[in-house]
Amino acid sequence: MDDLSSAAEDLARRARELEGQAQRYQELHDRMAQVSVTETSADGRISVTVDANGSTTAITLAPAVRGMDPAAVATELMACTRRAQTGLRERVTELVRDTVGGDEAGAAIVGQYSERFPGGDTAGAVPPPPPPPVEPWTPPAPAGPATRTPDRDRVVAPDEMSDEDLFYQRKSWLQ
Repeated sequence: MDDLSSAAEDLARRARELEGQAQRYQELHDRMAQVSVTETSADGRISVTVDANGSTTAITLAPAVRGMDPAAVATELMACTRRAQTGLRERVTELVRDTVGGDEAGAAIVGQYSERFPGGDTAGAVPPPPPPPVEPWTPPAPAGPATRTPDRDRVVAPDEMSDEDLFYQRKSWLQ
């Protein structure tokens, strides 16, 4: 009977462990659903926010972006997105470690984020300086009011009628 009661205690203890683990994973799920990471360019003109899946949920462009080269804007958008996704990977790694510890399922979650968002080797790199601001183009102001008046009353006609004019004046071309 002693073996039977110890087996029952072991089973009850294992059930409590699994229930606690399920609660921790539910807590991890809830916390990860609320995760978002925002990264901003060095000059503060561009910021990108990603959700827990690494999808871009917001892009903010400062008015100063208007004068920038479109290629530079695109490059900085992509750089901010990669940095935000790298930050997401780090944030998820912290959440998993703090919530469920280092068990096999937690390691699998961290591994998936590491595969999807490898980055990280650019963390110590200094970003290139932003391009100098370009003044927006403004059209030149008009020189002043127009000085020529339209010559609507003047009729322009040839001085003398040509042979063709005389021919067609008397006949229809349909004949």
